[in-house]
Formats: sequence, structure tokens, C-alpha cells
Amino acid sequence: MPDRTPLQIVVNRSIDDRRTDVYVDSLRVAFEGGADAPGSPSAYLGDAVDLGIRVLEPARSITSHEIDDLLGGAEHTVLVVVGDALIPELGLRVPEDHVVRVDALPDPPADPAVQGDRPRVESAFAPVVASLRAMASARRVLERAASYGDPDATGQLSFFISHAKTDGLAMAKSLIGVLRQLQEAAGNAAGFEYFYDAEHIPPGGLWQDVLNAASARSILIALRSEAYESRYWCRREFLRAESNGMPILAVDLRKEQYHHSVLLPFDVVPNVRVHDGNLIRIVLHAMGVHLRALRVQYEWPSVKVLPHRPSVYSLGRNVAAGAVIAYPGPKVPQAFRQAVAPILASTHPAATLKTYDELP
Repeated sequence: MPDRTPLQIVVNRSIDDRRTDVYVDSLRVAFEGGADAPGSPSAYLGDAVDLGIRVLEPARSITSHEIDDLLGGAEHTVLVVVGDALIPELGLRVPEDHVVRVDALPDPPADPAVQGDRPRVESAFAPVVASLRAMASARRVLERAASYGDPDATGQLSFFISHAKTDGLAMAKSLIGVLRQLQEAAGNAAGFEYFYDAEHIPPGGLWQDVLNAASARSILIALRSEAYESRYWCRREFLRAESNGMPILAVDLRKEQYHHSVLLPFDVVPNVRVHDGNLIRIVLHAMGVHLRALRVQYEWPSVKVLPHRPSVYSLGRNVAAGAVIAYPGPKVPQAFRQAVAPILASTHPAATLKTYDELP
């Protein structure tokens, strides 16, 4: 484990422009979790999970010694520069490929009744895009530092969209539309791509091969509609991802009051709801789930890191890498530990389960 925190986010902005507050708020929601009051523009992101990555902001009159202290607090720093407010020495000390530059919000029109110039990114979208770009940059920094995965890969996070055609197609198409909008707004710095079978599997191709090849940098987004668990291929996609130790985010779209018990381990994966139609929440949580696991893996390279609580599927196929298998809390019950003890013993004689917080 490194002596310092692996990564930190430093924001450089003009503190005299209060319109930039929303960038700092959104970054803190994305990396530190929580959410502001509903009236705050940053609440558009919804609440989020603490990724263990702090968001810091230097004083405008920061000295060279204070810059040393600021940058020395982490192994790596991602610098988010809003507008043209860059502190020159800070810019020289942070590698250019660790810098995320975002446009300041445009001035409001002199006459509110007159439509102003159309910005490249809509004002309500701009803090969200900035946060997602910072998360993508953080992933690239950690991947490069840890030589994670295939060094020739693009570093893009792939969202595999799993859905039942019967009642999940409309949501899948809507989610793809939002992903395209975010990609267009962020340009090459979006940091993610999506995988949709109708677009990306050629005739005669096998989705299992595509899923296996890209699992190290992918997350399965399971659109859990009423029909999802009754569909054979949906179950196969979910279990293949879980067996590969791939992050899974379940989007709960169910509307009925009563549901039968199911075979899929939805209780161990994070779930998100979009009752208000805010599909950006899906993207934020998907990026966060993957980034949190990557940060922990960077800190403890000898530990097998699972992106969510283990199930018998993930333990049965994916824990032979070491004696310690780490997962985000809460702790699994003692009865579960006793039940999976033979599985752990068959993969490693001293295998143990620990939450991220229990790692030394």
C-alpha cells in the first residue's frame, strides 16, 4: 500500500465568480459522496458514494512551499481548471495529461427575454460533464500508474447495457441517447463508451467473447425491468459478468407490487432508481463503482478486489489470485462466511474475506 493517498482532485478556479461554486459542489458529490439541497444545481447529479478521493481547493495566494505540501499529500493529482484561472506554478507541477480544463459558465444575456449564444455545453450539463471528465481522468491516471489491464487498450470504461427487449428496450435507447449527449459534450475526454448488442455485435458474433475480452474495463448495467430475470440471455449476461468479477450496476425499473424470488444475486450489487428520469445518475454511479474498486486495487495490488459484495458465483470462479478477497461493505454475515469456506479453501488455503475498510 502506498504511504500517501493514491489520488486527489485539486480544483483551480476564480473564487470571485460564484457561478463556479457549482463545479466544486459537483466534484465533491462525484468523489466524496452525499448531495446538496434539492435547490442546488449540483443536486442534478443526485447522491453518490464516497470513493475515498478528496477534492481540494488551493488559496489564490498559494506559495511554492504550500504547493509542495498540497501535491505531496497524494501519489497522483488530477487538476481541474475552470476557465482561465490556472495558477502558473501549479500548472507547471502537474503533468498536462493530468489536467482537466473546463469552460467557465457563460455570462447571462443582458435581456433575459432574449435567447443568448448557444454554449458548447448547456449550463445545466456543464458541471456534470466536468465531473465525469475528472472521473475519467482519475481512472486513466490510476490505470497507467498501476499498469492495470492491457497497456495497449484505450482506457475507456465500457458500459455493457443488459436489458430485456420486451419491456427494457425504451430505457436502453434512452440511456444510449444520454451517453451520446455526454460523449458529444465532453469530446475525446468523455472516458467511456457503451456496448449495445444491436449495434456492436456483428452477425454471427458471440457476446460472451466480447464481454470476456473487455471485462477488466467494463461494467454491466442491468436494466431490471419486470421481464429481465425471466429472460435466459439476460440471466446469462448477468451471471457471466458476476463470475468474471466485473462491476454490475442494477437499474431498478420494476413497477409491480409483488415479485417472486429469483436466482440472480441482485442483493450484492449496487442498485439505482431513476424515478425522476435522471439517467445521468446511472452514468455517475457506474463510473464511481469502477473507480472505487480501481483505487483500492492500486493501494493493495496483492489483494483480490471485488467491486461489490461477493456472491457464490464470483467466489467460485474469481478469487484464486490471492489470500485476501476485498469488497465494499457492509460485512457479509458469519453464516455466509461459513457457507463459502469450502469454496475459499479450494482456491487458496488461507483465503479470507475483508471489506475495503478492514484492509490494513
